[in-house]
Amino acid sequence: MTRPARSFVRFLAVGSAGFAIDAGLLWSLITLGGDPYLSRAVSFAVAMTVTWALNRRWTFRSTRRKSLHHEYAGYAAVQSAGIAVNFAIYALILSALGATAATAVVALAGGSVVALAVNYLGMKHLVFRTATS
Repeated sequence: MTRPARSFVRFLAVGSAGFAIDAGLLWSLITLGGDPYLSRAVSFAVAMTVTWALNRRWTFRSTRRKSLHHEYAGYAAVQSAGIAVNFAIYALILSALGATAATAVVALAGGSVVALAVNYLGMKHLVFRTATS
């Protein structure tokens, strides 16, 4: 497998773990009475931190590193573009289907699929780029 293909497969695996964390926390918070939009912000922040650590250690481990704070800030900035797309779709689906824990997870999945390309390209070319990228 080529290096780009391997990094994309790893990115998908990390993203799947992040999705499971995001969806599980989102469902739990809403089930406990949380607002679906505020709960989404909390679940996103937790999942983003976990995926940053996993992507840093596994997916893009051979890349040149900036300071941890600088790298995390770049990661958060790219994720902000992805979450903007994700959240717009999330809100659209919730408005169409209603705001329950189950529909929130469906809405999260829909937004995540669309935001995948934005996030991967930003991580590869902006946050975890090598000296030759």
